[in-house]
Amino acid sequence: MRTAVILGFLWVGLLACRPAERQELRIPPLPADEAQVQQASLTALSEFVDDEPRNSVYLYRRALLYERMRRYGESLRDVNRAIENRRTGDAYGRYYVLRGRLYLYRNRVDSAYADAVQSEKLGVQSAAAYLLRGQMYTLKREYTKAAEALQIARQMTPFDPQVFYWQANAAAGTGDTTRALNLLQESLAARPDYIQAYNRLAEIHIGLRDLPTAKRYAFAGLRLDSTNIYLNNNLGRMYRRTNEPDSALAFYRRSLARDTSQHTLNYEIAAIHLEKKRYWSAIPYLERLVKRPARYPDVPDLLAVCYDRTGQERAKLETFELMLAADSTDTQTQRLLAALARRVQQRRRQAAMDSLADRRRRFMDIQPVEIKRR
Repeated sequence: MRTAVILGFLWVGLLACRPAERQELRIPPLPADEAQVQQASLTALSEFVDDEPRNSVYLYRRALLYERMRRYGESLRDVNRAIENRRTGDAYGRYYVLRGRLYLYRNRVDSAYADAVQSEKLGVQSAAAYLLRGQMYTLKREYTKAAEALQIARQMTPFDPQVFYWQANAAAGTGDTTRALNLLQESLAARPDYIQAYNRLAEIHIGLRDLPTAKRYAFAGLRLDSTNIYLNNNLGRMYRRTNEPDSALAFYRRSLARDTSQHTLNYEIAAIHLEKKRYWSAIPYLERLVKRPARYPDVPDLLAVCYDRTGQERAKLETFELMLAADSTDTQTQRLLAALARRVQQRRRQAAMDSLADRRRRFMDIQPVEIKRR
């Protein structure tokens, strides 16, 4: 920033020194693209931080910019440094508000709640602080406190769609569905492209078993962001409820393409393929869940079935045995090997029983030989 200011003064000075016929030269316009503006601002702020790396105000301002750029990890790093280096004169309660928001983005609710409480202790009374408290109280199901905090936030920022959205969540938590729906409509009136409102409207109507209306809101949101995880997941659930698994798969896959770590979704897709006896298709989704035995204890056995039905059981057995020979402590491979061995043993037993039944049937079908007397 300081570099830009100095260059600006130099430019003006040069213009003043030029002859009159050269005065038509103009300063190049600032970049109109928001991303370029943000990058230019980031460069300038980083110069300040490099010059004064312990200045908490500069760190906080850069953290805010990183947040707007959705670079949440870097934002969290800077705000943590700002809190560590805070000085007595700083209004550092706002640092906790920012960090609480960042924790909320990462679904670290308890950490966000602690920062919301800390900001309240420090006397922060901004709209952002009251919104954060309202969010936390809603997630903690303390709906009365949430309503109070969000009402104050609404008075301070009357047209913030986030405030309407969280007021709707608090109302829905108390069972006041009508008020929740009205608040979500207000949220969309304030900002027609607020996707979270479309998704919440779809969820509430799913709960009301009004699937046509739920689909209408979900598709309206998808027109704004076709890869939105929550909208695609909700549409997938709706099509599952109406027994349209292939349509559900289309939306689930679109959601998974954006985030392959959605474990519940991997399991749901695998379940659909297994129902359709598409064992090859189920395997990659199940293999992603092997490392989560506590939540999905049946995955090794389901994989064993898939390997068996696709004719891979012998190859997989050999592979798992080699992996265990290299690392006998690999519990993941141990579980897979045990499940596959159980499956092979089960199949052998079933084959033996089938063979026995077949032999008995053939024995019973033998016609007695007629002995002719001479």
